[in-house]
Amino acid sequence: MSDTPITIVSVNMRRRNPLSIAFLQATSADIVMFQELWFGHLIPLRSDTDPDREQVCSFATHPGWEIFAPKHQKGDICKVMTYVQQSLWLSRDVCIVSLVDHDAASPSSQVLEVTISGNVFILVNIYHHVVNRRPSLGHLLRSPLDAVLPTYVVGDFNTHSSTWSFPGATVSSCASPLEDWFKESQLTLVNPTGLAMRKGEHRQRDSIIDLTLLNNSALCTGHFSPVSISFPDSLGLDHTALSINWTPPFDPLPYVPSVLPGFVIDDTLVSSWTKDFASLPTPSISSLSTLAAATDALDADIYAVSGKLFKRRHMLDFWGLEWWNVHCKAALTAVSSTQGESRKTAIKALRHTITEAKQGWSNDNLITATLETLWKATTWRHGCHANKIPPLLQLNGSLAISHIDIRQVLSSHFFPTVPKPVPPLDPLDPPPLLPCSFTPITEEEC
Repeated sequence: MSDTPITIVSVNMRRRNPLSIAFLQATSADIVMFQELWFGHLIPLRSDTDPDREQVCSFATHPGWEIFAPKHQKGDICKVMTYVQQSLWLSRDVCIVSLVDHDAASPSSQVLEVTISGNVFILVNIYHHVVNRRPSLGHLLRSPLDAVLPTYVVGDFNTHSSTWSFPGATVSSCASPLEDWFKESQLTLVNPTGLAMRKGEHRQRDSIIDLTLLNNSALCTGHFSPVSISFPDSLGLDHTALSINWTPPFDPLPYVPSVLPGFVIDDTLVSSWTKDFASLPTPSISSLSTLAAATDALDADIYAVSGKLFKRRHMLDFWGLEWWNVHCKAALTAVSSTQGESRKTAIKALRHTITEAKQGWSNDNLITATLETLWKATTWRHGCHANKIPPLLQLNGSLAISHIDIRQVLSSHFFPTVPKPVPPLDPLDPPPLLPCSFTPITEEEC
């Protein structure tokens, strides 16, 4: 068995954007599954048709995490989101696919297929969005999960049942259909027995509405550990953080950043670079052959001087948040180490500290701006962009997962082997121009 298990953490973030970012910055988990996360407006994009510009919604992002959004359309509010550590996501032995064509997929439920070292299991991230006391689990209850593949289901179900709730809790109307769905999908509840998943506030009682379930295939493999809970890890939120480990038979190959051509230029070393380069001998050029030799020597000299002063470029050398500083770290530690009213005060202090850190970092970039940082700042107005190809459907209706399948789908769409016939005349074409006659002008007419 592997010595480095994959840690999967789930927590309801109660729409707290600063806490979501702080959680991603501080956690050591490999996969994080959020429910009820912040999903709000970013800087509006320029629009040629709307004078008020196009409104863009997004969620908490972090440069060290790959984001998997649920199935949604424009105008939908995503209630779940999954984050994967970049170091795990880019391993050659790891493939994670969001199954957006799954019948259970929606803005509030997410199904992911995870393949690590040739072993496949399914992750299901669920948030039951109850509006005006009306359940919204219909799409899920009509879509039982496949019992063949090992499956881990986790989320905030917002449902009370005599099976898992504390005595005296009012049983929800959707509890019985949900339990039937568990049985049909061969899911077993693996919550720690008798422990609250959500702390009651404003005279509410503690409750068990965050559930973790494994199907029979997952229980038989023995790769999943018991579930553990931790309210301190959820940064003072009323929902606990749920953690489980999945141990593969073999360790996945670690991600090794590849070296790219060129160097990371440091503008502060311009005088040193100029001095070293000027000290090199200047080749004499007297013929075509010496010109070619001088060109090669120039290229070698630039490379040698740059290699002496600058660092080599690497592919995706991961970093944390650029504005995160020691004050943010200290404020986050205070949140995790306090209780009750003191924790509420610590959370407010964390939010204030994060705001100040962002403002200070932005001001420093403006005061000490360089040409590179100014060009980088111009991209901020575009908001968040997807850095991977979204799921594509093949002709047979299945998802294109491998690079070969994706290439085939794109190639067949943009470069079809049998091009569509183009009619010689189209009703929308402008009328043809009449040929103009040209009569030469004689010298007398001029």
